[in-house]
Amino acid sequence: MRSMANLDYTYIIQELKPLEGKHLDKFYELGDGLFRMKIGSDSILMQLGKRLHITKLLEEAPEPTGFVMKARKELGGRKLKEVRQKGRDRIIIFDFGGMELVAEMFGGGNLVLVQGGKINYVYERKEWKDRSLKPGEDYSFPPSGEKELDEILDNPGDKSIAAELVPLNIGITYVKKILAIAGVEESKKGSEVTAAEKKRIKEVYAERMENLSPSVMIVDGKPSDYSLFGEVRSTPRSSEEGKEEGRRANWEPFESLSAALDGCFGVAEKGNPEEARIRDMLAKQEERLLALGQEERDSKVKGDLIFEKYAEVEEVLSAYKKGGLSAVEKIAKEKGWKLDKKNKELEMEL
Repeated sequence: MRSMANLDYTYIIQELKPLEGKHLDKFYELGDGLFRMKIGSDSILMQLGKRLHITKLLEEAPEPTGFVMKARKELGGRKLKEVRQKGRDRIIIFDFGGMELVAEMFGGGNLVLVQGGKINYVYERKEWKDRSLKPGEDYSFPPSGEKELDEILDNPGDKSIAAELVPLNIGITYVKKILAIAGVEESKKGSEVTAAEKKRIKEVYAERMENLSPSVMIVDGKPSDYSLFGEVRSTPRSSEEGKEEGRRANWEPFESLSAALDGCFGVAEKGNPEEARIRDMLAKQEERLLALGQEERDSKVKGDLIFEKYAEVEEVLSAYKKGGLSAVEKIAKEKGWKLDKKNKELEMEL
């Protein structure tokens, strides 16, 4: 399953906003780089570098690690003042008023406790040429390079248009979907994109960003992918992806991105109730399709019979208009048909 893209994090922030003003109750590390914290009555799952969302699938927590004990000490009982994203970067900040928990979800991911602009504690110490994650150091965000769509399209370079659009900070997954919907080849050089294609890219981008809707792709009864672009089907990026879309693939809408992610990832150790729900939903849909198919075949048979007996039906209707049931009864006797005068039903031989 793919990792969450920048746009997914932008969307998930809106689902986390209702937690503001509630207190941190519990904090666990369920496995290497997999955390769960309970704020109010909701649980947030963070898999570093992979996903972050509200979950209803709860695993039993092991003994606390060093980072967990430090986080509990610094954050336990504190009220969540604000949860926000840094621009559209894959960085989520949980502000507990005086102490921040920064979830860096890019690369392999990391968690940093920040107090007064300085690093109080860090899950994994890291150091780069211009940035260091160590206790006591000033905390600084990595450079972003985020740009707006007009800025990119007004001065495109010679990289592929897909690469040129990466600074939109929505994630390459969504960049490629936008290009596919717009009908622009993703490998085409940015400098060679026509004015008409740029216009179409802008239209698709605006329309998609205004109508984000979580959904999950179901392939052979199992969750295969998730998206905020509703049930849009884009051109397969590879032959393997094309094969996947061909194996009974369809998109199912979800009430929230968190529910969609629960459905896609689940809890391997205890099974996935969300996946079971999806399987049940798919089974009911297939049952309904079979029923509709049978109804269609029955309707066709009836239609063929009516067409075949058209002349005789017309004769009966004409006789009824002129002479009523007695005229129909006369025809029935001649043809050997059964007439129920009481219920006005005529049984014709096929």
